[in-house]
Amino acid sequence: MSCRLTLFGPPRLLNDEGRLVPIPAKTFALVAYLLLNGGGPLGRGRLRQFLWENADTKTAAANLRKFLQRLRERQERFGFGLINSERSHVSLAPLANIDLANFLRIVSTQAPNELLSLCRIYRGDLLEGLESEDSDSREWLQVQRTKLREMFVTTVAMRLEGKDRDADSVSVRTAARRLIEVDPYNEAGHRALMQLFAEDGEPARVREIYRSLESRLGDELGVEPDRATRDLLHLLLPQRPPAIIGALDQQHRIEWTPEPSGGLPAAPRVDIGVSAAVTPSKSGVPKVSVLPPPPSAGQDFSHRIAVSLIDDVTIGLCRFRSMSVVAPHTAWEMSLSGKKALFQTFAIDYAVESYLVHRGNDLYLSVQLLKAAGREIVWTEQYLFDYDKAARHYRDISIRILTTVVDRIERTELAKYDTEQAPTSYHLYLDGQRLLRVLDLPNVRRARRLFREAANSSPDFVPAISGLAKTFHLEWLLMARGEGELLAEAEKLARLSLEIDPDDARGFRELGVCHLYSGRFDESLESFGQAEARNPRYADLLMDYADALTHACEPAAGLEKINAAIELNPLCPDSYWWAAGGANFHLHRYREAKTCMARMRDQSPAFRLLAASCAMLGDQEGARDYVRKAKEIHPDFRVSEWLSFVPIRDPAFAQHYESGLRLAGFE
Repeated sequence: MSCRLTLFGPPRLLNDEGRLVPIPAKTFALVAYLLLNGGGPLGRGRLRQFLWENADTKTAAANLRKFLQRLRERQERFGFGLINSERSHVSLAPLANIDLANFLRIVSTQAPNELLSLCRIYRGDLLEGLESEDSDSREWLQVQRTKLREMFVTTVAMRLEGKDRDADSVSVRTAARRLIEVDPYNEAGHRALMQLFAEDGEPARVREIYRSLESRLGDELGVEPDRATRDLLHLLLPQRPPAIIGALDQQHRIEWTPEPSGGLPAAPRVDIGVSAAVTPSKSGVPKVSVLPPPPSAGQDFSHRIAVSLIDDVTIGLCRFRSMSVVAPHTAWEMSLSGKKALFQTFAIDYAVESYLVHRGNDLYLSVQLLKAAGREIVWTEQYLFDYDKAARHYRDISIRILTTVVDRIERTELAKYDTEQAPTSYHLYLDGQRLLRVLDLPNVRRARRLFREAANSSPDFVPAISGLAKTFHLEWLLMARGEGELLAEAEKLARLSLEIDPDDARGFRELGVCHLYSGRFDESLESFGQAEARNPRYADLLMDYADALTHACEPAAGLEKINAAIELNPLCPDSYWWAAGGANFHLHRYREAKTCMARMRDQSPAFRLLAASCAMLGDQEGARDYVRKAKEIHPDFRVSEWLSFVPIRDPAFAQHYESGLRLAGFE
């Protein structure tokens, strides 16, 4: 009997009749690990370490023997070949039909006319819904999911842009739509659809696709479509749509040349000069310009990938509303024209410049952060950028550049704060944010003083107002007393921030937290939904959204948000792991809950949850130790009093938490 193993999306093994074949759950992870480590045989010791990280060597060896024996029995019983196990190593059966193997073959060989196959294979993330109990294995899986997603996006975008048009229009349309589903901001998919509709004689659909992209980028990321997309629109449509005129940067002077007789409309000529300098923000928020690498002979493909990566960094910076980011189009024009003298005109504080450079036979992407005034280098780094590295590590490089740029700018600005007699609101805000990295009452109250001073100095600086709101709901949480005045003040400040800027996700985020702790679950989730729609890559927002979902008794959905948040913010603060611990606890995954909370720098806020998790695992000694530590902080803590104001939508979930707390020894 032939079988087909699918590892993308929910993993499953199907026979030739399409029926599920039951196999041990670890089989899926084993096959994925073998394939993603070259596909060849791997030693048993390495597999033991991967599958049973926390077990001692003897136990892990016994577990592996039993697991492989069960798998052999299933293969013999159902008549399929998937894994060959020898005395010292394990390998894949040579004729096994595995979607991941087919995916890697298509991507690596750049096989033509397989766009549709690639999209059919990539049904979702690798091993969707399957999570390891061991931290290293879980981290490995998260990294592989990210790499494979980026491989899919890069490969499909490259083939659509490379005009792999031997494929029929149905395949191209399907691939473009699938690309947009996986990466809603990918403009290659939108351009392919625009081209198809133009070929079908549907200009209204071309305009609809463009406007949908323009709206999404503008509303959610605060940027405009890139120049290639705008140029394509101009090429495909016989007239310049009035609605699109307004989308162009009003800071620029736009001049249009007359149409050549009998030809297509001429491309716009953009003059990026302005008549007066831009006035810097009173809050002192730094303005950043990210310049793409200039084109270089013989590097067309690498240059396109590098430009896309730098655009990704720009979009990532846009989620930090405490920075002002110059629109990619303006940065592109400055890069092409060499008009870096305009940094002063546009009041730009920092510039990120990038170049593709050769060192021997290798190609590198060189990135440097400079102070615009005086071009003082703040940070510089080089990344190996051959095709294979760029395709497989695109997202990793993007995140590393993004997080480093933000960290270096904030460090530089804080150094100014330490020496300047009149710090700006931005400096005060940064110092407050720094204090909130550790969740304890003294730091929260010190942060509140800084946020209040920042807001008094610049009353329309929304980050400071939202930060002030956050300190009130954090104090409510840390005091474990449920004082309504704290939440009322937090809600008041959240609404004030939304009055000033209705599009700032932070205001909706703080409002969602206030609704949550007031027990208004539907309003809370609505507010978080509004916040995510405005800034879907805001890691702290996704963490709070996850916590709200858990309190609304949707812990599985909460874990999905937490994973997304940690992917965006790998060096995350304690609150992420605390929220992940709570979600796992409510899913009855107590060991995973403890593992998450073990990663907190300061575990004191989670002592109660840790005690309950230990108790549910039968570790009474550990539970008693955490109860003792919790009572040292809150000697008057009582379970019934605490649960009377902790918002949990389903009484069954509250009873589950109460059972854990009482079993641990809380009264």
